[in-house]
Amino acid sequence: MPATLPLEPEGLGEQLLNHASAALTEAGARIAVTVRTVNDLPLLWRWLTSQASDPDARARVFDAAWRLLIVLAAAGAAEWLAARTLRGLRRVLAHWAPRDDVTDSAPDTPGELATEVKAVRVRRRSLARAWSALRRVPFLLARLVLDALPIAVFAGIAFLLLGTSLEVTDQSRACVLVVVRAYVVARVLLALSAMLASPESGGTRLLHLSDHAARFITQWAGRLILLFATGWVVAEIGLVFGMYRTAHDAVLKLFGLAVHICGVIMVLQARVPVALRIRAGNGSGAIGVWPALRNRLASIWHLVAIFYIVALWLVWAVELRNGYLRLVTFFVETGLVLIAGRLIGIVLLGGLDRLRPAGAATESRTDIYLPIIRAAITVLVVTASCFVLLEIWGLGAWSWLNQTGLGARIISAALSIGFMLVAAVLVWEGSNAALERQLLTLVGAGHLARAGRLRTLLPMLRTALLVTIILVVGLMALSEIGVNIAPLLAGAGVIGIAVGFGSQKLVQDLITGLFLLLENAMQVGDVVTLGGLTGTVEALSIRTIRLRALDGSVHIIPFSAVTTVTNQTRDYGYAVLDISVGLNEEPEAVTAIVRQIAADMRAEPRWAPMILDALDVMGVERFVDTAYVLRVRLKTQPASRWSVGRELNRRVKEGFDERAIESPMTSYRALQNAAALGPDTGEEKPAEDKPSENKLGERAA
Repeated sequence: MPATLPLEPEGLGEQLLNHASAALTEAGARIAVTVRTVNDLPLLWRWLTSQASDPDARARVFDAAWRLLIVLAAAGAAEWLAARTLRGLRRVLAHWAPRDDVTDSAPDTPGELATEVKAVRVRRRSLARAWSALRRVPFLLARLVLDALPIAVFAGIAFLLLGTSLEVTDQSRACVLVVVRAYVVARVLLALSAMLASPESGGTRLLHLSDHAARFITQWAGRLILLFATGWVVAEIGLVFGMYRTAHDAVLKLFGLAVHICGVIMVLQARVPVALRIRAGNGSGAIGVWPALRNRLASIWHLVAIFYIVALWLVWAVELRNGYLRLVTFFVETGLVLIAGRLIGIVLLGGLDRLRPAGAATESRTDIYLPIIRAAITVLVVTASCFVLLEIWGLGAWSWLNQTGLGARIISAALSIGFMLVAAVLVWEGSNAALERQLLTLVGAGHLARAGRLRTLLPMLRTALLVTIILVVGLMALSEIGVNIAPLLAGAGVIGIAVGFGSQKLVQDLITGLFLLLENAMQVGDVVTLGGLTGTVEALSIRTIRLRALDGSVHIIPFSAVTTVTNQTRDYGYAVLDISVGLNEEPEAVTAIVRQIAADMRAEPRWAPMILDALDVMGVERFVDTAYVLRVRLKTQPASRWSVGRELNRRVKEGFDERAIESPMTSYRALQNAAALGPDTGEEKPAEDKPSENKLGERAA
């Protein structure tokens, strides 16, 4: 007893098996019909021999042949005259048509930005080529009309002769009509291929092809069209003269097989050039999913094309109802959608790249968003293309979006989140632009203190604004996708209270920093002393201060550790000098010399803006061994007291050398020399040697 499958009646398994059985039965019947049709090819030979042996049949064939020759000769002559007449107009159109002269003559850009700059150039070149092709479309359509006019003249003369001048039988008329129709259709298809490829004019062709590729496409298009037209004419004329219907079908399938074999040969011949066009390369630009898919497709595209061609012939051979037309329509519509998506992407991305010149040295704020906008455009174009393809393939993508609540909800949520993101970016950029504009206004008006204060507060303001925007947008996005945000808000409140109690140091940092900034205790660029550390304020965050020391060290100081702030660059400063002078020098004379040196320094253009007042001589500060200390100070700009003090020290030293002012070192050496000579020698050092000793003493010091 044979085993049976335990299937439920009217269940899913039984339905699947029934459908599969019906499909296999129909396919087997179609294959059997095809085999019988191929076996009927000997009927074609039997019909040919019968026609050749029948005198009446030969007479009918001869009558149709000479009438066909007359019609073709007259109509062909009229077509030639029309084409010759329109040749000048075609030259004018070819001259006026914009040419594809887009070249990439820009030099290579070295460095890390070379890949990005190259990608931008490729997109801009693609945009220029697409725009050039669109501008050529009207001229190419006009040329197609000019090419179609001689064909129309041919058809008109042929139909005129058949209707008036020639007395033809029904068989002869049918034969002539078959040939004329086949000729007209073939000529129109050849004109269309010539319009797309334009093998005779490389600068005016619609497709971006090389001359060799244009000639290759045109030649193979002519061969395939000629072969198909010949098979159709032979089969239809044979049917007019009494060919068996089975033999007629066998002839069509035979010529169809020849056409598809030629298509396979064409694919094999174009295998390498097409693979090179598809391949993304092997360099740094070939990293990623899309380049990998392109390289994989480049290696197998010919197999996919051959499989499609074989499938086309098999569908036609087994005579599936509308199968061949569906496959051809599927291929054409898919190609049109992909080409349209590619053109839209080129236009949008190329136009986006024009917002900033390729390879520009400076960056703007728009450069931050350009990669994001480019990715969003790519995702939108790919998504729209996929939906259109799914709709074309009969999967009902648009009906799923329109009729089901899930699709409509997904679209609504995506649009809402997109609008919120755009609004958040506008608020963020608008706030930054307003702050920057206010800062420039304060600087231009001369309010440098207020500008410095605003510049100090900018990082904290931006951080607070960014956190607020992220929280608001994040919560609204979660609400749009159906997440209940009430528990999140309650949890955030509880967490905030816990953080407030558990992070007292952090809260102290925030509060102390806030009051220090509000009181304008320091600004970015000030030189301050905090907790025994001195440096330039580089940045202020919400809880720390970053100081850059004189030796380049960076000190990170929390606000809570700041008890006192010593700001050395607020309002003005003093360059304080303690000048050691020998005891034998008069203070009034030394003071006059130092005043003159400071006055000369203040008169120079370089130092005049830094020095705010005349030299203030504070007097003799203290006595040291063999010298007294004269203290002076010079009022300067806040950040200029160190440079002014160093320059004044240098000039005082040079002035003392020139005037032989005694220093502690020269006094000390004089005492040493006096001790070395002894009390009884009575020798005294020549007076002219004294300046030399003073100078040597200053250099030693």
